[in-house]
Amino acid sequence: MSVLVTFIGRLHPVIVHLPIGIILLALLLEALSVRSASAVLKPAADLALGLGFLFALFSCCTGYLLSLSGDYDHALVTTHLWLAVSLTVVTGVLYFLLRRRPMDRVTGGFSAASLLLVVLTGHFGGSLTHGPGYLTAGLSGGASSPLLRPVADVQGSVLYTAMVEPVLHDNCYGCHSSARVKGGLRLDGPSMITRGGKDGAVIVPGHPEVSLLVKRILLPLDDEHHMSPKEKPQLTKAEVQLLRWWIATGASYDQQVARLPQDNAIHAMLATFHDGTAGPVDASSVVSPNVADSDMPSAPVAAAPVSAVQRLAAAGATVLPIATGSHYLTVSFPDSMGRDGLAALTSIREQLVELRCSGLPVGDSVVALAAGCPHLVRLWLDHTSITCGGLGQLSRLVELRYLNLAGTAVDEGAVRRLAGMPKLKRVYLYDTRVSRSGWAGLQAAFPHTILDSGGYRLPRLDSDTAVVRAPAGA
Repeated sequence: MSVLVTFIGRLHPVIVHLPIGIILLALLLEALSVRSASAVLKPAADLALGLGFLFALFSCCTGYLLSLSGDYDHALVTTHLWLAVSLTVVTGVLYFLLRRRPMDRVTGGFSAASLLLVVLTGHFGGSLTHGPGYLTAGLSGGASSPLLRPVADVQGSVLYTAMVEPVLHDNCYGCHSSARVKGGLRLDGPSMITRGGKDGAVIVPGHPEVSLLVKRILLPLDDEHHMSPKEKPQLTKAEVQLLRWWIATGASYDQQVARLPQDNAIHAMLATFHDGTAGPVDASSVVSPNVADSDMPSAPVAAAPVSAVQRLAAAGATVLPIATGSHYLTVSFPDSMGRDGLAALTSIREQLVELRCSGLPVGDSVVALAAGCPHLVRLWLDHTSITCGGLGQLSRLVELRYLNLAGTAVDEGAVRRLAGMPKLKRVYLYDTRVSRSGWAGLQAAFPHTILDSGGYRLPRLDSDTAVVRAPAGA
């Protein structure tokens, strides 16, 4: 298309509103002029109808030239174009029939047809600009489109379906969907995204820095190629970060969030989609949804099987997430453990970070089970019937920080088997078989771990009353 043709075509959005308003005004004046008291309006009505016809004709020409750009859906353009041509023809016929003549039954029928064509032509024109169903979208009780909304289970959701597609829908579909294909590019489906547009591929999986989609978003706001156009709402910082991360991780259309690599900045970004803010985010000030405190793991993990959690609850356990939106769990058996308790624990090994078995009638079987939980951080085995033989299995727990063995039959030899654990911070050994003679050697074997022997003694106080005296010479 030549520059002149393109310029004339782009006048269409400016011209198109004139015939609509003028034709509606002309039809109103023609109807009013039927009454003898308002017959004086007849010349103005004929003039308005003639002007409406001329502007409609000019609008059809500019609209046709604009459609040659290929930026719009062909089927929708065709419907809109033929409705506009029909409106122009009917208005022209109506003008020649009504010129200097009052409205009768025949011309009244043409007037009704003209009014209907104005509505239909405007509706399909709006659909071209704002997307299909724009006029009726607010009347629908349900939302069929993937509008951006809080994601209840971020880690368990499919990244593209739950977050990327809604971001594209809200920010890009107005120009790059089935309704409008600007630059030959559609972003309303995986196959369309992969195909790209007139300028080639818009994403390069694994390389957001060279992907056209990201480059256009990051252009200065005043750049004519910046997306979204500056007169439209802009993507938030979290949305841009999401698209870059999606492309950097391979631009998968079916991969779960939990299976993709994440750092603290990504966790912070994902948190905004969980709580619905999805606005500008300072990653340094947002707590990751998977971190309850500094000891807890931050790597993503899949949700625990619902059936396993239900079985644990039935066995008397309290099962809680460590933080809102996290799949990591803490399990506590405060009074007793049902027959199905240990078996159910095996199903949540990946999610278990805290296990409290204090005082339960369990032995080395629970040690073996705990040793198979790679993310276990805290473990209470105090006052259980564990033995020295099984304790060494816990040395596999590279994340274990806290271990309570008080009131058990373990001795210093069994405890020494845990000496190489890299993150172990505190071990409680009160009322165990660790001898006084072996205590010094045991402490030397754990230079970076606090070994708590219990049996605390508080100094005897002569009085529980504090006496405050004035300083001498006061």
